[in-house]
Amino acid sequence: MLQGTKSVTMGALSKVAPMLLRPTLSQLPSVRFSHAHLFRKRPGQLIVNRIKDLMHFYMIGIGFLPWLAVVTYAHLVYGPCELTDLPKEGPAPHYWQYERTPVRQWWAKWFGVSDVEHHERNLAYFEKQGIVSRWRQVEDRVKHLEGERLDYKGWSYQPVSSTWVDYGRWLAIRMRDQYEQHGHYTQ
Repeated sequence: MLQGTKSVTMGALSKVAPMLLRPTLSQLPSVRFSHAHLFRKRPGQLIVNRIKDLMHFYMIGIGFLPWLAVVTYAHLVYGPCELTDLPKEGPAPHYWQYERTPVRQWWAKWFGVSDVEHHERNLAYFEKQGIVSRWRQVEDRVKHLEGERLDYKGWSYQPVSSTWVDYGRWLAIRMRDQYEQHGHYTQ
């Protein structure tokens, strides 16, 4: 009988043991509360961040802020330029002296073009565009007439010189008398 109760007790303990011996939350590893055991690959960002840092340094630190300081200084110290009459004697003012502020005058003097040069550039550009437009009109007219008359270009004829005729005759005789291009057979 003892054996029967022993097996019942063991059976009951085997069912109760997992509940009694369950670890508390502090004993569980933290991995169980995280997501899957993955380390996702992603592209490296070292080079991208380095480029962004350099661009920020050179554009903002060296480029923008010093220019802002120069412009602010010029406006505070010199202020806007004043319009005066043309001088009666002495040399005529330069084109860059007509700008409103000293900074704009400096820029126009060293990097800008005069109104005269700008006008000449525009004239040359529009003249070239006019010539190209006339060429296109003539080409369109020629294409239209070719299609209308079922014609072809007559100016694509290449004159033949007598030297090329003689050379062609020599090649024809050579190919007639010679069986193979690379062979040198005696007759």
